[in-house]
Amino acid sequence: MSEQNTYFQQEILNKPLQKHGLLEELNLPPKAIQFIRRNKRNIIIGLLCSALAILGWSSFSYYLARQDDRAAALLSEAVGQGAAEQRKVLLQKVLADYGRTGSAKWAKIEMGHLAFDAQQYDEAIKVYLGVRDDLVKASPVFPLVQLNLAQAYENKKALSEALAAYQRLAEIKGFAGDAYLAMGRIHELRKAVPQAKEMYGKVLADEGVSPEVKDKVQAKLERL
Repeated sequence: MSEQNTYFQQEILNKPLQKHGLLEELNLPPKAIQFIRRNKRNIIIGLLCSALAILGWSSFSYYLARQDDRAAALLSEAVGQGAAEQRKVLLQKVLADYGRTGSAKWAKIEMGHLAFDAQQYDEAIKVYLGVRDDLVKASPVFPLVQLNLAQAYENKKALSEALAAYQRLAEIKGFAGDAYLAMGRIHELRKAVPQAKEMYGKVLADEGVSPEVKDKVQAKLERL
């Protein structure tokens, strides 16, 4: 019996020890276990970098959301101001502190409206052009800014520029009727009766124009 025990003891001593840990418990293939152990340091560094990147992105997203909320609140406060000068101060603060947010774009448009209301049409045109040129044509804001731009040209009596701006507006679905009506009005001011009749005719043919407006345009056509 003692000889058998001695044999087993010698066998244990001579047999290489097998590493047995979590990787073995996961039943991974031996080659995979060897690869992981050989590259353990690089794998740990990679995992740490990934975790830091995820954490950084999460923090950045939270920061952007906070910026958007603060900008929207300040924009709302600015628009709610009765005094134009105080409104301008707050709008400028939106642009200075939150220039990368969507609220900043609306703040610029409101600055254009302030200039328009003050009959500072050159300044309004400059602002509207700056905003419009930063927009893609598919943006829902684009036609609104284009309309503001055309109206600023018209009020400045820059009628050729106004016509060009309204013509561009007419190319956008849903705004053609308003654009044709404005162009008819400008042609009428210029005593260009055939062109005015042509534009008013397009208004009557536009399905998006209300019957009330069409009645007024029809009456105008009959007087030309």
